[in-house]
Amino acid sequence: MQKTIQTVTKDYGEAENKLFNFRPVFFVAVFLCLGIVFMYGARCYGLSSWWLLLWLPFIGVAVCFSRTKKRLIGTCAALVAFASAFASGAFLFERQVADFAEMRAYYGETVVAGRVIGKERANAATRVYLTDLNVDGNRAEGQLVAYLPRRYYTELALSDTLLLTGEIDTDVALCGEYGFRAGEIREKAAYRMTEVESCEITGEKFDLFLRMRQRAERVIVAGMDETPAAVTLAVLFGQTSGIDRNLLTNIRYGGIAHIFAVSGLHVGALFGFCLLLMHKTRLRKTPKPVRFLLVCGLLLFYAGICGFSASVLRATVICLTGYFAALLRTKTDFLQALGAAAIFILLIDPVALLEVGFQLSFLSCLGIALLSRPLRLGMDAVCAKIVARFPKRLSEEEREALENGDTLPPSIPERIRKIAVNFLAVSLATQIFTAPVCLRTFGYFSAMALLLNVIFVPLISGIFAVLLSAVTVACALPVAFSGVLLYVFNTLLSFVLLLFEAMDFSKFALTGLKISVGGCITYYGCCVFCTDKWNLSKRWKFAFATLFAVAFALTVIAGKM
Repeated sequence: MQKTIQTVTKDYGEAENKLFNFRPVFFVAVFLCLGIVFMYGARCYGLSSWWLLLWLPFIGVAVCFSRTKKRLIGTCAALVAFASAFASGAFLFERQVADFAEMRAYYGETVVAGRVIGKERANAATRVYLTDLNVDGNRAEGQLVAYLPRRYYTELALSDTLLLTGEIDTDVALCGEYGFRAGEIREKAAYRMTEVESCEITGEKFDLFLRMRQRAERVIVAGMDETPAAVTLAVLFGQTSGIDRNLLTNIRYGGIAHIFAVSGLHVGALFGFCLLLMHKTRLRKTPKPVRFLLVCGLLLFYAGICGFSASVLRATVICLTGYFAALLRTKTDFLQALGAAAIFILLIDPVALLEVGFQLSFLSCLGIALLSRPLRLGMDAVCAKIVARFPKRLSEEEREALENGDTLPPSIPERIRKIAVNFLAVSLATQIFTAPVCLRTFGYFSAMALLLNVIFVPLISGIFAVLLSAVTVACALPVAFSGVLLYVFNTLLSFVLLLFEAMDFSKFALTGLKISVGGCITYYGCCVFCTDKWNLSKRWKFAFATLFAVAFALTVIAGKM
């Protein structure tokens, strides 16, 4: 085996017989995730600790292949770091879950005081989220979800303090109707009040982020039609409760509902706008630390308005890591930045790993990191063959330049082709890596996702920063000006939404395919060996990828039997 590895790695110019280029931060993040998953299995499915013995063969192999003292020390250090990450993930997850399960229970008729931090339309009612709770005169941690008459959606403002009277119930079960209650555990949303007898607005507690979001919502609703306004709130802040259920479902079947989950697409667009300001205005003359702090402040302020969600924090950490490295003129690695973002989020909120939004967000980035380059190279090869069949007619100056050994600058069609190939490779990589989670969680995968993402991702990326800037300016002016400032966006979104009102994308969705946990493992195993991260010959990578692909097919067939 050692000889085989030595032979196949020569083609890649790798030293020391490396099977792959080791990314310590990324692998620490992986073992942190494994610790969380293990404790989740132990908590919810009674997974025995004896399964930990399966790590012993892998540890033995790693130590045995460390043939020099230097490599042995490095291997032992890595194993200690991985074990520490695994134990930290298990411990932090257990502590967070235990804190939720041990919350004080309240039942029956009671009086609750609290502060509004969120509100949603829920059929004929208004769902309100309260924090800073006081139950029958006793301070209570966590959140309460109360259902009020529909009229309260317009009467209530974020940060209002309420006094409610009604029947309260406590639910500290770890799993509910839709599986593991990761969101409720994170927010400690254990209390429910479905029958409210009376509701009184007693005041308001200042919160800068909530106040800004409330102001933005007010100018958007005042300056746009109902459906474009609801979509704008969803795009800017991830607030989807105002969108018609049928329209939202059709958008999900179209495979572009991720534009409503504020994440890398939105933060990346804002980050690009910030860089434009830093490099194309007088701000470029400011010291590098000042520029970094300005960009950091803008991104974190936007993250605060969005409630510091995991997806926003992940994208913010990745953007700031890359920007910091660029200012220092040092190289950064996307996998390392992704690992750092995962560690940062999961150390604070371990249960976030079990949220679908977190999984889709990180899998999208992982797909870009692992598959986008091989896909791009494959597409470039196909394009080169097509272009070779239709050779370009060269001018005299171009011929002379080539004869002198010069290279020709890329033409406009070549630049467009390069941009299109890069975008298609990224889009396809994210679709490939998120497909199993979509099928397993939602029961469908959109066959139109790639096409619609090609249309809407550039659109959202292009208008996001401008739309956010227009809303910010509108917030600083009287509400009467919002209609003028947002007119173009209102017209554009109204026109775009006609597509989803005219077509039923559920007809293009792949349904009925059940993906088990084993199926997910074999699927991603196949994807990993299709990347260029392994320093193996194409023959070996093809063999391993085929093996995992066959195993995946067998799990799918077994699931249908």
